[in-house]
Amino acid sequence: MFDRKWIKPMALAMSLPTTALGFAWFLWYLVGKNVISKNVAIIILVLAILNILVSMVVYAIRNNKKS
Repeated sequence: MFDRKWIKPMALAMSLPTTALGFAWFLWYLVGKNVISKNVAIIILVLAILNILVSMVVYAIRNNKKS
């Protein structure tokens, strides 16, 4: 039913919005408690999102070479 080589990139793509929202909520909670600053929270959130996007591209490139 599904092409098995695209399951990992699709799973990452589908989980990106939920992960970003959950992670953002957690970071703003830490900002509210004065554990980290607002700028640090934004940098961490952007790095987390970039990490997921890079992972999707890496999986896609690896699977594209296999076919």
